[in-house]
Amino acid sequence: MANMGRVSAFLTLLLALGGCTSGLHGTFVSHSHGATAGAVLLGPVEGESCQTQALYFIPMDEPPSTQQAIEAAKAQIDRTEYLADLAIDDETLWHIGYARQCIVVRAFAYGRPPAPNVETQ
Repeated sequence: MANMGRVSAFLTLLLALGGCTSGLHGTFVSHSHGATAGAVLLGPVEGESCQTQALYFIPMDEPPSTQQAIEAAKAQIDRTEYLADLAIDDETLWHIGYARQCIVVRAFAYGRPPAPNVETQ
């Protein structure tokens, strides 16, 4: 009977720790901010937010965040004001002894055009 108590306690601990690794995306829209007059396409961007899980279920840091992944994508190109055509994916990368759960955002960055290169003499 003592073994049943240990097994039960271990399973309870496993479930409790496993619940800490779930990251919820929440809702999202097709762009990260209102369109700005005069904004131009700057190019495709990608951002991610990840959490490492030791032994595949013990969280080692904060859960992945959709907002952090969006901010990482916006930071890839200077002058980015907003993102459009967002695709948000969940990825789990399995390694020996640990896993990485990531939220990956792929989008197109829009923002101010580059300043003209004016040379004065």
